[in-house]
Amino acid sequence: MMKKVGPFLFLLVGVAIVAAAGYFGFQSSPAQIAPTVQVPQTVAVTTCDVEQTVTAPGVLVNTSETTVKMPVNGRLAQILVRPGDSVHAGQVLAELDAVAKTEAQADLLEAKEALETSKSERTSMDYGRATDKFLKDLQAQISLAKKTVTLMRNLYKEAENADERAQALVNLSNAESNLDKLTADYNWYTGKASDDDKAAADTRLALAQARYDAARAKRDSLDVLAPFDGVILESDATLGATFPADHDLFRIADPQALEVEANVTEEDYPLLSPGMETELFFDARADVTITGKVQRIVPKRIAGDRPLYNIYISLDEVPDGLVEGMTSDAAVTIAKRAGVLCLPRAVVRASGADKANVKVWDGLQAVTRQIEVGLRGDAFVEILAGLKEGEQVVVR
Repeated sequence: MMKKVGPFLFLLVGVAIVAAAGYFGFQSSPAQIAPTVQVPQTVAVTTCDVEQTVTAPGVLVNTSETTVKMPVNGRLAQILVRPGDSVHAGQVLAELDAVAKTEAQADLLEAKEALETSKSERTSMDYGRATDKFLKDLQAQISLAKKTVTLMRNLYKEAENADERAQALVNLSNAESNLDKLTADYNWYTGKASDDDKAAADTRLALAQARYDAARAKRDSLDVLAPFDGVILESDATLGATFPADHDLFRIADPQALEVEANVTEEDYPLLSPGMETELFFDARADVTITGKVQRIVPKRIAGDRPLYNIYISLDEVPDGLVEGMTSDAAVTIAKRAGVLCLPRAVVRASGADKANVKVWDGLQAVTRQIEVGLRGDAFVEILAGLKEGEQVVVR
């Protein structure tokens, strides 16, 4: 009896296992065959500044550099600075010996005397030439001279012989000459200078003033002075040496007076104009970005194989560590739209002058949409119509 029941139980257990497997397989199959949604890579429409720039490599140049010259022929008695020294405007850089100073002082005194004489001459032309007492005395002399002339004429008429007439004629001639001279003197002292006389005096005064100014400048410049705040770059001054006037002694520059001399290609040249904003980058100060403006554009091709043109860019500030000769890279902004809807340039492919097609992800699928674009900047494109901020655009 027991031998017949065992096989039957095994059969029932097998059927139960198969039934359970079928049941659980049926319950799990829908999850395995359900479709999956592939979410593409997207970028959001945002607000940004769209800029289009022109690249212009260049070099720093100094705009305030000059040579300090020997003022006169002479010997240097002192040299007070060396290359690399910082100096301020008016600081003494070198001094001449006493011989040159004495000669310059003598020249100044002589020029001053000549100037005072010219001033007095010109001033006298605007006022009377004599005092009232002087003119009164001169009038008395003229009156007496007239009486003398009348007397001499009468004596001449009354002369009885040739000898007396001859002597009377000589006396009359002398009396008339004296009267003419006194009358001429009176007319000159009571008259005023003519316009031609004044013009000639003005010319003499101007020349005397110029000679005095030159002599004073020469005297004052015997101590070689710094023309402005700066740094000594070069020195050709030797203690005790004698140099001729205008010999180059020192070269000085203002280290803050810097601008960038950059160059652009002939394709970019027509896009530029003075006043355009610029960002400047320097290898020597990679930690800072300097702003500036295009100041000048030179309409002449630079000598060389490539068609390049120079532009000059001012710096809004000059940080420490920048000096003449250092290289720079400039990005000149030729167009800009601030605070506009934008997308990365790589996402927007133009299909026309101001149209483009993009795919917008709506959460379930990518929908093609035509948009209107504005400025195409270096990194972003301006969106004028067809998209809203926050929408997700498929990256292709």
